[in-house]
Amino acid sequence: MRPRPARPAPPRTGPRANRHAPPVPAFFLYGEPLQAPDERLVHVETIAARSRLHDWNIRPHRHRDLHQVLLIQRGRADARLDAAAQSLRSPLAIVVPPGVVHSFRFQPDTAGLVISFSAGLARDAAALAPGLAELLERPAAFALERHGVEATDLDALGAMLLREFGRSARGRHAALRGLLGALLANLLRLSGDVSRTDAASTAPDRELVARFRQLVERQYREHVPVARYAAELGTSEARLRRACVAVAGHAPGELIHVRLLVEAERQLRYTSMPVAQVAYHLGFDDPAYFSRFFTQRMGLSPRAFRARDGFEASGN
Repeated sequence: MRPRPARPAPPRTGPRANRHAPPVPAFFLYGEPLQAPDERLVHVETIAARSRLHDWNIRPHRHRDLHQVLLIQRGRADARLDAAAQSLRSPLAIVVPPGVVHSFRFQPDTAGLVISFSAGLARDAAALAPGLAELLERPAAFALERHGVEATDLDALGAMLLREFGRSARGRHAALRGLLGALLANLLRLSGDVSRTDAASTAPDRELVARFRQLVERQYREHVPVARYAAELGTSEARLRRACVAVAGHAPGELIHVRLLVEAERQLRYTSMPVAQVAYHLGFDDPAYFSRFFTQRMGLSPRAFRARDGFEASGN
C-alpha cells in the first residue's frame, strides 16, 4: 500500500519560527494574499493598472507556482530578477518563473501587459513547443527588435488576451488558454533572435529546486517521502529543505502537496470520476483522508468544489 502524504507539522511560534523565513514576501499577485492553486489560471492586466498605484515601483517579491511574462511596448523598465539587474527600453519582454525574487521600476506611463498563468498551463504549453520549457524556467529580461515584433502577432495576441480576460462569455477559459499558447509560441520565436541576459540561472539553490520539481512531476502520485527525493538528488534532506524555502517559499513536502492539489483540481473539474476514484488515482489509500487533505488546503470539499464549478457527476 502506498503511504499517505505526511500530515503537515503544526506551525512554530516564538523566536525560532522565523529562522528560515523567506526574506521577501510571497504574493498571489503583487499586494494580494496567497490563494490555493488553480491549474487553469490566466490573469492579464496592463502594466499601469497595478504599477500606477505604487508610483510605478514594484518592490521585491515572489510568486509561488505562478509564471509571469511582461511585455512592454512603450517606456523603460529597471528590472531585478534574483541577483541580476537590468535597465531596458521597449519593446522588451521579461520572463519570471515561480519562486524568483523580482522587482521593477517603470518609467511613468509605461505601456504593456503583465500575463500571469499557472504552472500547470506552463507545462501544457511547453509540452507542445520544444524550447518553451527552457524559456519559461529561466528568469530573463531581453530587448526585442521592433521590426521582429511587428512581423509576429505578439501585440495582437496580447490585446486579445486582455480583452478576453475582461469578458465573462462562455468558453472564456478555453479561449484564454488558446491565446496564451499562441502568444508564448510567438515569444519563443522572438527570443531566438535576441541576446538574452539570464538572471542567476546557475544558482545552486535554483538548480536543485528545478531538479526536485522534475522528480516530483514524475512521482507525485507515488507519495515518495522527501528523504528519498533528497537521496535521488544526491543531497541531504536539510539541504533540500533550505533550497526549497529560499527559492519557492515552501518546504519540499508542501511543494509535493501543491502538485497533488493541482492534479486533484484537474481530475475533479474535467473528469466524471467519483471522488473516491480520484483519490485512488492520486495514490491515496483512503478517500476520506483525501477529502480532508483537499478540504484543509482548498477551503471546500471535493464535492463542493465540483458544485462551485457547475460540474456534478453521479457518485461524486
